Amino acid sequence: MNRVQIPSAELGTRAMAKGTRSKHLIPAQPLRPLEPRVLNGRGMRVLGFVPAHGSLVTKPLAAAEDTPSAKRPEDPARNCEAASVKGPSAWKKGKPLYAHGNYGSYYSYRHSPEDVQGDRRLVALSERFGTPGWARDVTRSGNDFLKDKEVLDIGCNSGHLGLVSISAACHFSARRVVGMDLDSGLIEAAEEHLRSLGGVSSRSVEFRAEDILTCPLRRHDQPERFDVVLCLSVTKWVHFAHGDTGLHNLFKRCFKRTRPGGYFVLEPQEWGSYKKKRHLTREIRQSVANIQIRPEDFEDYLQNAIGFEKVDVIEPPGDLPPNFQRRLRIFRRPLEEEEEVQQPEAKPRKRKRAA
Repeated sequence: MNRVQIPSAELGTRAMAKGTRSKHLIPAQPLRPLEPRVLNGRGMRVLGFVPAHGSLVTKPLAAAEDTPSAKRPEDPARNCEAASVKGPSAWKKGKPLYAHGNYGSYYSYRHSPEDVQGDRRLVALSERFGTPGWARDVTRSGNDFLKDKEVLDIGCNSGHLGLVSISAACHFSARRVVGMDLDSGLIEAAEEHLRSLGGVSSRSVEFRAEDILTCPLRRHDQPERFDVVLCLSVTKWVHFAHGDTGLHNLFKRCFKRTRPGGYFVLEPQEWGSYKKKRHLTREIRQSVANIQIRPEDFEDYLQNAIGFEKVDVIEPPGDLPPNFQRRLRIFRRPLEEEEEVQQPEAKPRKRKRAA
């Protein structure tokens, strides 16, 4: 019985169609061995098999990423938007979990409707360093802590009552205020609140849905710096999400955001607040267990590791709710800094959403 030789290409097609029957067919040439050919740029075989010799050769993944069609210019605004969150991290027993402290009603239970002078913390700052804005018409004094200043409010929340960013512009005559928050939903609410006021110009108050740890430090090819940087009741949540590394990077970025001679105002949560909230998620519980830099260490850390100078400590008003009896710590960036190589920021731990 004569055997028919079949071209290898046709043999492959028949083999796929007929399965095991292909073993009875004898090709004209021995089949070419198969070997992995798709690489990840580091010599690791990660995908697929092709003939070891021939025209079918796939580009390594690293090479494919370098092609002009695959390469796109970075968009800092898009990166910041991707880093933001919206709403609760998870739900537990029908209740929302805010692992980043992005409570929508934060200011409504921190302040009362009687606080017509603006945020109590800004009032305390102006009383210590100048004339409060609401008393300027009576005293005819313009010596105000925030007057004609550019202010950054980190963790600005949504507002509705006593929003720091809007209060700084309305009651304390700040020239420009940027409110920044990780939660895009809170930023949308803050912008809606700003529009409802009518009398506040959008040129003087701007809101951004950005993560302070990843947002660009430069705007329009220039470093973006402020006369006053406010970091009020934020440190605990950064500590929860990124540990000591994230806290260090937060302080470094606050330093870079502050103009030489400008002020950094810190309102840290006490360690008892950490312990109270540590069971929100498993990740937070692990972070708290590994924390080495506690709130009582912040003052020395900001001076010795970051480069700020201590200015003052303001005690909280006695009529505030017990949960908000927090000191304001004021620091200053020196005018003339020693020339030294700045250490690069440590890479923050990737934020995980609660299960």
